[in-house]
Amino acid sequence: MRAFLRWYSHNLKKHQFAMNMVTTGTVFFVGDILSQQVIEKKGKEHKLERTLRSITVGSFYIAPFITYLYNFVDKVFGPSQTIPKSLKKTGVICLFSPIVSGGYVICNNMLQGKSINFTIDQLKKDLPTIVVVQYKIWIPSHFILLTVVPLRHRMFLSNFVGVLWTCYLTHASNTGTANEKSV
Repeated sequence: MRAFLRWYSHNLKKHQFAMNMVTTGTVFFVGDILSQQVIEKKGKEHKLERTLRSITVGSFYIAPFITYLYNFVDKVFGPSQTIPKSLKKTGVICLFSPIVSGGYVICNNMLQGKSINFTIDQLKKDLPTIVVVQYKIWIPSHFILLTVVPLRHRMFLSNFVGVLWTCYLTHASNTGTANEKSV
């Protein structure tokens, strides 16, 4: 395990975006499998294409966006991990939360070939609930990450919380927050 962490840390320094894309894709893989198997109890009816969409959106949209956002807040507020600076950084990240979740829903629907009208209706119906749940999970998580975790390790550690969040997000974006089947 120590060798893996050394390898990961070394590559994270050299290839921050690529490593975060790989780890976030892995989180979305695990999160969607948990969503389909544990929450939705699909069993053998597991939708592999949905899992692949989740990995794609997680890797190519969520990871770059969040990596850039973490880097941005550290540049604006400095690398200091004091409580006041961590609160400011958390606030800025929370301002972008609806964009991150809304973007996930949009990308997921685009990859399914769903219409823009369907996507707009889904965003109107589901995004407020998604964002409230997102704030409940991520505000305390970001505050802790920004207070005690060095910048280069934030994305990796946030991915542990991300498994639970992704499980919820993939479920909500594919079935609706009110457990109504999306057409």
